[in-house]
Parts: sequence; C-alpha cells; structure tokens
Amino acid sequence: MDGVTAQMVDTTGDLATPWWVRVVGFGAAAWCLGFAGESVWDIVTGLDPTSRFAAYGSGLAVAMIFVLVLKLVGAVVAVAAIQPRHAYKRVVATVLWGAFGLLALYSAGNVIITVGTLTGLMEPSAAWQAAGGVSVKALLYVLFFLAGAAMFGVLAISYHRRHRSRWTSVALGIAGAPVLLAIVLVVIPAILGHLGLLPS
Repeated sequence: MDGVTAQMVDTTGDLATPWWVRVVGFGAAAWCLGFAGESVWDIVTGLDPTSRFAAYGSGLAVAMIFVLVLKLVGAVVAVAAIQPRHAYKRVVATVLWGAFGLLALYSAGNVIITVGTLTGLMEPSAAWQAAGGVSVKALLYVLFFLAGAAMFGVLAISYHRRHRSRWTSVALGIAGAPVLLAIVLVVIPAILGHLGLLPS
C-alpha cells in the first residue's frame, strides 16, 4: 500500500471520508435542520384561526411532532455518515438507505403529480388548488425534496462503499421507506381521524 492510499484508510480498514462527501453530509444535516425549524415554527405558532383546519390544530400538531422527530433523526444520521468510525455502522447504513428511499419515493410522486398537472393529464389535486395552482413556490417544493433525496443518496452510496456495509442494510432501508411513508401519509392521519383530531 503506497503512502497516498494509506492516508485514505483509517485504522479499522475503512476508507476515509472524502472532503466532498463531508460537504454533502453537512449539507444534508442543514437541510434536515432547516426543515425541522419550519416544523417547530408551525407547532409553536399554530394554525391561522380562519383556516378551515383550525379546529384540528391538536391533531396536526401530533402529526408534525412525529415528522419533526424524523427530520432530527435525519440530521443526526447525516453527520454520523461522515464520521471516520463509530459503533453503529449497520444502523447508520440502514437509516441512510431508508432516508434516501423515502425522499426518492416522495419526490417521484411529486414529480409525477407536477408533470401530470402541467400537461393536463391529471386534475389538480386539492393541495395544488389550495396552494394557488402551479407556482414558483410549488416547483421549489418539488426541487427541495429532490435535493434532499440526492444528498442522502450520495451519503448512502458513499457510506456503503467506505464501510463495506451489508446488502441486508440496503434491502431493509429501501424496503422500509414505503412503509414509513405510508405511516406518515396514511396511518397516522387515519388514526388521528378516527380519534376526531383530523378530518376523517
């Protein structure tokens, strides 16, 4: 092993983290924390009393707190992904692939809805109509999640290569992504709706 290669391998035999992957890791953590800050703001300030969902403030707060926890976990894992070594490699690998899968799946849905709405192949959803239809804000929303998916994808692939994580971690993370997305978008709202905290 030559001197340059030796500098790229730490004492555990794992490849060292390239500087650009560190930049992506801190960028992903900042992405998560910024997104979490929005959730905190929404929870603290609450809904506009004139909103049609004002009566469901408690239910929305519960849902937002759950999502807030996911965002904070994402920030922690993004930073852990660029550390030279730690004791939870399998957990970090699984969560990285899960985060990438979740964001990629959600982004794919957003892109399909956006393209379908813009081309007239799909009727505008209630969310699109509430947001005022196709707008710069709506397109930035789509790009925002695409950026998050891209960053976690880079981190997941880099982590897998550097630490030679098992393919079971990849499979668990990717398989768990649609399950977690369904919990956030379907299961939790259904439970809260059954309890009368959200519209059923």
